[in-house]
Amino acid sequence: MFSGLKQKLIKVLKNVKSFLLKIPLKIWVILLIFIIIMAYVLYFFIPKNINFTYAESKYCIDKITILPDLYKQSGDTKFKLNVSGITKVGNFNLFSNKTCFAPTTAPSGDNIKVSYSLFGGPIFQSNYIVNVSPRPKASAIFVKPIALAKPVQFKLDQPDKIFAYQLKIDEKTGKCSTESNMVECDIQSLGLKQGSKYSYKLIRTFNSKDTSNAVEGSLSLLSPTSVIKTSVATGGIVYSKPKTFSFETDKKLTTANVTLKKIVNGSPVAIDSTTKITGSTIEVSIISDLDRESKYVLTLNTAEGIDGSLLETPNIINFQTSGGPAVAYTNIGPSGVDANAKVAVTFDQALSPTQDISKLVSFSGGDATISRTSNQIIFQLHSLPRCGAFTLNISKGLISQYDLVSKTGWSYTSRINCRATSVIGYSVNGRPITAYYYGSGPTTILFTGGMHGSEPSGKYIMQDWANYLDSNAYKIPAGRQVVIVPAVNPDGLATLSRYNVHNVNIDRNFASANWQTDIDTSSGIVAGGGGATPMSEPETRALASLTTSLQPRLEVSFHASGRLVGANEFGDSIAIGNLYAGSVGYTSMIGHAEETMGYSITGEYEQWAGEQYGTPAILIELPTSSGYYFSAHLNTIWKMVNI
Repeated sequence: MFSGLKQKLIKVLKNVKSFLLKIPLKIWVILLIFIIIMAYVLYFFIPKNINFTYAESKYCIDKITILPDLYKQSGDTKFKLNVSGITKVGNFNLFSNKTCFAPTTAPSGDNIKVSYSLFGGPIFQSNYIVNVSPRPKASAIFVKPIALAKPVQFKLDQPDKIFAYQLKIDEKTGKCSTESNMVECDIQSLGLKQGSKYSYKLIRTFNSKDTSNAVEGSLSLLSPTSVIKTSVATGGIVYSKPKTFSFETDKKLTTANVTLKKIVNGSPVAIDSTTKITGSTIEVSIISDLDRESKYVLTLNTAEGIDGSLLETPNIINFQTSGGPAVAYTNIGPSGVDANAKVAVTFDQALSPTQDISKLVSFSGGDATISRTSNQIIFQLHSLPRCGAFTLNISKGLISQYDLVSKTGWSYTSRINCRATSVIGYSVNGRPITAYYYGSGPTTILFTGGMHGSEPSGKYIMQDWANYLDSNAYKIPAGRQVVIVPAVNPDGLATLSRYNVHNVNIDRNFASANWQTDIDTSSGIVAGGGGATPMSEPETRALASLTTSLQPRLEVSFHASGRLVGANEFGDSIAIGNLYAGSVGYTSMIGHAEETMGYSITGEYEQWAGEQYGTPAILIELPTSSGYYFSAHLNTIWKMVNI
């Protein structure tokens, strides 16, 4: 069977050979020329279509080029042609097996015709049509707020190795990288504020020159990771001996960086520490105790939440360590302490509950029981004498609950309340009329103010005098007592009326020999201004009763206005009045008060006191009805006390 097929094939080949030998040479030459022309047209003249994509930085095809150094490009220059896969003979490039196409300008989706020929001429010219697809389209793949710590991602509809990309936000540009059809852009370097919204543009560039917008839109950043609690406050003092410090944030964390430094001669020195993250808590541990009475800086430098949000700024805590217990404050002032007060001395830290403090704490100036609480030493006073001074003493060596020892002692001197108070009567409207007592001697100097409600400066100077004596009554000479009635007419003072509620001038209602029901004033006669009868008003009776009980050595009354001093001319009142006037630079109206004031004066308190008890009394007219003059009168008032 196979031998028969072989015989037939040999016969066919002999016939073909016989036919070809019969063709004339001329025909063979013409046929060869035609084949060469057709091959040239197919190989060189007819353009070849090149489908260029963005997936590679250049596109190559298989094509043998003999003597490639002699070939040059012609036609459009938007693409550059060159060869690769070169075979050399020595230093001579004999031929190449690939022709490559690389864009010289930003491709834009059109068809580019380029040629490659010997010496750039028409001979052996290869023509190409480079079909460029549309530029890659970009789209953002984020919808929710994004993290500052993570790159912003954009998706391309095709891989791109031709263009570079940059992200522009608020005139600042961030670098981007491209991997296949994904663009990732860093935004952490752009100085954006977390929790804010921004407009962006994804810029496409070619060779750092040609630029265009790939996509634009807006993005929102996640709120920053924030510290919500720390184990030590900035500016705080650490009284314990902590081995750990902690930060608590509003988000669970992935990373954190914390440093602890001691300030030595103004410079920070790092302390060895370890950092542990558990959920939203950062714990910093140290091995050795912190040095006492030293300054430290604990800094949470960076932190990143599991959502990619960052700590907006470092959280810096400046703190210092304490020494031994120190007094923070006490609940008393330098005076005015109740005779049976519980005086608490509070320390800046808890005290040792086991230390015997009996040799370190003492009290002088009376009887007191000493006890201790967590961070206090209590002095319970027992009926100390009025205006008596006492002293609290605490020696150094007191120990805290952390065994820290105080290096300095503490001492504090105060005084028991010098003021005794009594209500000597009530006004028409039921307001109390109060007298303040200082000192305990048998000889009394009585001071009054606020007789006329329209002259509150008299009340002010008496209130200031009483407040001063609260801390200084111990200066009152032995055997003397000072009594102050700041507001004889409280109803009038409440309404700034010269008269009381019954329209009676209190200082015209006393039972002096010249009392009258109708009184003379600077504006004329006031019917009933002296009261229906002498001593008809409760305010008058209250002051009269006090005067009767005290039988004062001297009475000093403050009114306004005029910078004047008067006297009732009983006892040594004239000399005292002139002394007062000369001391404060006022004018004396002693002996001619009515001429000075311009009206007759009846039923006056000072006159009644002199007639009734022979009490010397002076009257001071202050410069204005509402000023404060205590400082200018203090030295002179003390002279009155020492009369």
